[in-house]
Amino acid sequence: MVIAGGQSARNDSKACKDGDKVKGNMKDTERDGTMQFVNLAKSVDGSCQFIGITSNGTAYTWGRGNGLGQLGRRGRPTRPAAVVLTAKTDGNGTVTTARAVRGYAGGSSESGHTAILDSEGSLWLTGCDRWQQLGFGSPRAGAAGYTWKDGVWQERFRRNDFLPELMSGGSIRDVALGGDHTIVLDGNGRDVYAFGKGGEGQLGLRGRPFVSTPARSTGLSSSSRTSNGANERIAAVCAIQHCSLTLDSRGNILRTVGRCKRLESSKGMAQALEACKERARRDGLLSKKSKQATCTDGD
Repeated sequence: MVIAGGQSARNDSKACKDGDKVKGNMKDTERDGTMQFVNLAKSVDGSCQFIGITSNGTAYTWGRGNGLGQLGRRGRPTRPAAVVLTAKTDGNGTVTTARAVRGYAGGSSESGHTAILDSEGSLWLTGCDRWQQLGFGSPRAGAAGYTWKDGVWQERFRRNDFLPELMSGGSIRDVALGGDHTIVLDGNGRDVYAFGKGGEGQLGLRGRPFVSTPARSTGLSSSSRTSNGANERIAAVCAIQHCSLTLDSRGNILRTVGRCKRLESSKGMAQALEACKERARRDGLLSKKSKQATCTDGD
């Protein structure tokens, strides 16, 4: 991994620690062979993966490993390497390259998946797809439509063209990647979409389906009204292990679904929540100073 001193990671634990050092180098320039990012994301659930985006919209990934394709490219996993976002845009086979804006990393020590939001508002995903956490099955396909590559993964970033079928806001405001599921917040600040593994209720879908393609989460989407009659606005989303939650603009928890009872009692989950809130503040979704969160719904 390239950091301020141009060093490379030597082992798994150092890869995770050194990945954080890039934070101090997040400037809108690239010089002297030192890689500098305007957006940097890392996983919070133990999968030890990072994604950094430069000022020209190029995404770099690195981490502990790439056994499930979670880095979306080949080569040495502990060194940052660029990924390419290409897709056919019309019936004539025209191929275009997308410009990355934000990166998201998730998973656990046994799995991992990564997402990139591009400048056109499309979401690209790669990595473990055992439980459809990449969301490539049509929302009309129910629990069908698996996209397994040699059994369980995608090894290149692929654009999700099914989310636009569901989303009313026409844009994506935020994304969170849990252990084996994905949460997407619509640009309207009200609707939340979920896909992947859901047996613990982490998707917020009726019936707690074991696995689901992209669907509107009734458990996470805003349904309450404020004093002026407007819908409660969601500022950001988080996904930690088998727990999913929504935040208001101050970082307070609005709703939780799944296994969230240990959010405040577990040091690991509490740290993951703070990391998610810090990421959301860095992306301009939350105010710089947020109040201490408390659980108000769900578990």
